[in-house]
Amino acid sequence: MKDSFLTITSECTAEIKVNRSKFIASAFPVLNINDTKEISETADAFRKKYYDASHFPFAYRTGTDENNFRYSDDGEPSGSGGKPLLEVIDKYGLTNLILITARYFGGTKLGVGGLRRAFFSAGEECLKNAEAVRKFIMEKVKIEFDYGFINAVMNLIESEKIDLIKNESAETCVLNLEIKISEAEKIKSRIVELTNGGVKFH
Repeated sequence: MKDSFLTITSECTAEIKVNRSKFIASAFPVLNINDTKEISETADAFRKKYYDASHFPFAYRTGTDENNFRYSDDGEPSGSGGKPLLEVIDKYGLTNLILITARYFGGTKLGVGGLRRAFFSAGEECLKNAEAVRKFIMEKVKIEFDYGFINAVMNLIESEKIDLIKNESAETCVLNLEIKISEAEKIKSRIVELTNGGVKFH
C-alpha cells in the first residue's frame, strides 16, 4: 500500500521568454485536497496578479489516486497548455499542487508544438526551483484500555515511532494516535496482543 507522497513546501515561480512571448509559471501547494474552493481561489489570485496576460493554462494533481487531476488550456489551442503542465508535475512525481502559467503574447505565433514546449519549459523551470517534501499518509486511531497495560503500550509507541497526538486518559487510558496507513493493521494487532484483547478502538 502506498503510504507516502511527494509535494512542494511553498509557492515557487519562474519566468521564461520564447520568441518575445513571456511565460510566468507558479506552483502552489494544495493543503486540503478535498477542497476545490482552495484550488479555485489560488488560481483566481494568480489571474488577478497577472491580470494583463493573454491566457492562464493550469494543471493540478491531488492525492495518491492517479485519477485525481485536472488541466485546462484556458483558450490556448487544445492540448498546448494544460496537458504539458500536468506532464511536468508527473515528471517530478509530485501531487497536492496546482501549476498555473500566465502567457504574455509577444507578437509571434508559436504554433501548437511551440506552445507545448514553452509551457512545459516554464513549468519545469518553476518546479526545478521548488522545495519538495515527502509526506506520509496517516490513519487516526483512538484506543482505550486499562492502566495495567500502559507501560507495554507506551513502549510500543516509542519503539515504532508512533505519533501520540492527544492523551484523553481519565478512569481508563485513552490515547489518540497517528499511524502510517501501511502499518496501521499491524500496529493495531500488536496493541490487541499487548492488552490481552482488552483494547477498544474508537
